[in-house]
Amino acid sequence: MKKETFGKFVLLVCILQILSFLFLNKWIAVGILIVANAFLFQMYIRLRRWQKISDQEKIRMAARVAQDNSQYLSDKSPSMIFIYNEQKTVEWMNQNALQLLDKYDQDTWQKYLVGLLDQEKDQGLLRLPEDTLTYSLDRTKRILFLYNITDQEKAKEKQRQIQPAIGIIAIDNYTDVIDKMGDKEISYLNSLLTTIVSDWINEYHIFYKRLNAERYFFVAHAEDIKKMEDEEFSLMERVRNATEDQPLPLTVSMGIAYGTESLAKIGEVAQNNLDMALVRGGDQTVLKSSSEDTKPKFFGGTTAGTAKRTRVRSRAMSTALKNIFNEHNDIYIMGHRFPDMDAIGSAFGVACLADFQGKTNYIVIDENELIPDVERCLEEIHKHEELEAKLITVDQALKQITKESLLVMVDYHKPSLSISQPLYEKFEKVVIIDHHRRGDEFPSKPLLTYIESSASSASELVSELIQYESSRKKQMDKITATLLLAGMIVDTKSFTIRTSSRTFDVASYLKINGADSGIIQYMLSTDLTSFLEISELVAYSEFITSSIVVAAGAEGKLYDSVTAAKTADTLLSMNGVEAAFVITNRKDGKVGISARSNGKVNVQKIMEALEGGGHFTNAATQIAGKTVNEVKAMLYNELNELDQVKERTAE
Repeated sequence: MKKETFGKFVLLVCILQILSFLFLNKWIAVGILIVANAFLFQMYIRLRRWQKISDQEKIRMAARVAQDNSQYLSDKSPSMIFIYNEQKTVEWMNQNALQLLDKYDQDTWQKYLVGLLDQEKDQGLLRLPEDTLTYSLDRTKRILFLYNITDQEKAKEKQRQIQPAIGIIAIDNYTDVIDKMGDKEISYLNSLLTTIVSDWINEYHIFYKRLNAERYFFVAHAEDIKKMEDEEFSLMERVRNATEDQPLPLTVSMGIAYGTESLAKIGEVAQNNLDMALVRGGDQTVLKSSSEDTKPKFFGGTTAGTAKRTRVRSRAMSTALKNIFNEHNDIYIMGHRFPDMDAIGSAFGVACLADFQGKTNYIVIDENELIPDVERCLEEIHKHEELEAKLITVDQALKQITKESLLVMVDYHKPSLSISQPLYEKFEKVVIIDHHRRGDEFPSKPLLTYIESSASSASELVSELIQYESSRKKQMDKITATLLLAGMIVDTKSFTIRTSSRTFDVASYLKINGADSGIIQYMLSTDLTSFLEISELVAYSEFITSSIVVAAGAEGKLYDSVTAAKTADTLLSMNGVEAAFVITNRKDGKVGISARSNGKVNVQKIMEALEGGGHFTNAATQIAGKTVNEVKAMLYNELNELDQVKERTAE
């Protein structure tokens, strides 16, 4: 009988007793009372005895369940369970946990498992030499649960290894090399290239097809690409070595993509990767997953870029830019932060092109972020009302741009380097004109991209476009020609580096149009203060190797980017120096590195490793939140990696 039932029965008896006193004889009622209470007492004794037996049975049942569960956890539970004490010593473990410790050694608990207790995370992944496990910690009860997911991880890894991959191989300068060859020599060269490519691809047992004389296509798995990556895509070096005796050695570039997306998407990314490799100057491989949130990897790039742009391409770009200008009424032109003469010159050159089309145009500039050269340049610009009227501040631009406004980025392509990031983000339509090797950071959907890493400067590219657009009625003014020539002189170090016949043709064209050498000399002159700062930085320089020199400025002193760049140029001009790096505190609060090379060291790759970029022989980076000494240590680490690569190559 349950307690609730007994209570109801007692209530009923009490009611009967009350009724008997009201309606029956008193003695009969007393008798009923005695009998009823005796019955109730007897029932109460039985209920207590039954309750005691029931509680004992429950205890025995609970003990049996606990024992069964404990036996299950110990023998059959798929997870591994460790119960530990305050000293992090195991007090109990189930059979699976015991097998885990037996599989390795007695130090496993201390080396791996105790390490989990010292972490703040209560859940995560634990990788042992032969197993991968997930873990969950109950710190209150001091219980550690482990679950073996080794088989699942192996299946995932296998799935990653067999992801489809597509690669496109391009002979960078094939047309230039065969231009003066006879049919027999061309046939021999084609046979040589096919043999080299075929031998390399057959090492990985993958399918390939020759598309034409200068393009190859292959399909592989991600694990094959990983093997190629481990060997740093040795095809590039093989082709370079096999054709080094040619008057113009051949180089190859590759664009490779892999992933879980459709083959159409993977192929598209592979083509984009190849385009990026070619834009960066060729002789390199760009590898990237087809997933949009991954960054590309760059390999090679050990030779300076080969000039690939043609007059046909330049004229096509001129026509395309003209059509884009005709579709927009207001055009904004912006260079990078702390613009140099090339950024200023190319900006006014683009403004000249917009004037040819009768379009309103503005040049965005922040006069709080100017280097001495540009300050003197602006002094000259302020003397010409028609050019001064084009200058506009960031705040003014933010107030007047519309959705139909066009932004032309000159001398840079990384949005983060814009004079104003918020202003850049306001534009939906963007055109890029640049001569730096393309990096990972890039506008999502530019209307036109004109990036030629083989050009000496953005000013050279813009000057060529002006050549194609100019006529008797459309003439470039003298001050614009002067600014463009100044930009070319700065980026070529007075025509000593990165020049081609096209560079001198453009310079001649600018001189014909009235470029003033006297004004250029004034704008690019060095004052005594800057000269002393350069001398000071040179005094701080030290050789890291027999041919690489690094100069680091004092921690508390600020330098402008021109002083750092001129110091690097000065160091590079010294006998025996193949590469120079100058580290300084900048006025924007960052630490900058200005890097220069004579062509034997790819300073662009070193700067890209430090989130920068540039050219094979001229590059830079700006690093926030670090001291000069910390950046110096980061640079030394990259230079040490470079030195090790050289040693391996020599071996």
